[in-house]
Amino acid sequence: MDNNNNKEKLVRYIDDELSEDEAQVLMNELEGNSSLQQELNNLLLTRGAIKNYGLTQKVKGIHETMMQELPNAQLQTKAVVRSISKSLISIAATIILLVGLFGLYQYLSVSAGKLYEEKYFPYQIATMRSSTAPTVIESNYIEKKEDNVIAEFEKLPQPTINDEFLTAQAYLQKADYNNAIKLFNTIIQKNKASNATGLNEAASYYLALSYLSNKQTDKALPILEEIYNDKTHLYHNKVDRWYLFKVQLLNWKH
Repeated sequence: MDNNNNKEKLVRYIDDELSEDEAQVLMNELEGNSSLQQELNNLLLTRGAIKNYGLTQKVKGIHETMMQELPNAQLQTKAVVRSISKSLISIAATIILLVGLFGLYQYLSVSAGKLYEEKYFPYQIATMRSSTAPTVIESNYIEKKEDNVIAEFEKLPQPTINDEFLTAQAYLQKADYNNAIKLFNTIIQKNKASNATGLNEAASYYLALSYLSNKQTDKALPILEEIYNDKTHLYHNKVDRWYLFKVQLLNWKH
């Protein structure tokens, strides 16, 4: 692809206008082309800067003014042309400066805590079981008694995946990320060994958030990328390209 075609496809990708096949082709190119990935990052920064600093309306007003002046452009003197050129250069310089400042702000302000809070929401047990009486662990989880959930779990000789998942959630709510990570990974490994999928997608999503809070961004990032790339994933709509970019910024900081 030439440079213009690159930008067009990247913009359409950000706007989610590519077909599934086109998006997959572009994802493959991004994996093997660092300059293309950097161009995507720059476009994301530019879009974020324009959105956060309200440049959209400013640029729109400038565009409308220029369109009104164009019919008379041939009658203008070279001095006026130079003036317009200077204005355009000034606008471009302002945008570049704001993009740079916005990028610096994002880099300095991004944190594991903020990224975790942005995507964390308590797991609702009602989505898991609704037709049977709750177990002791489920009852304690519903009542938000995390210590009881953990205590009951430790009594079980052979806990189920459901028990492990709710206990991992209890650890997560108590900010005990190491134990949460251990149990979420256990669920994923058990499912893999038995070729099952029970709670696997939920476990992977909360595992990524646990890694983020535990400042293990390098482990969180590939899981989040996998969720983003899999449109059938239960939590696909929770992870967007901008969020991934912020996680990447955090990974660079670490």
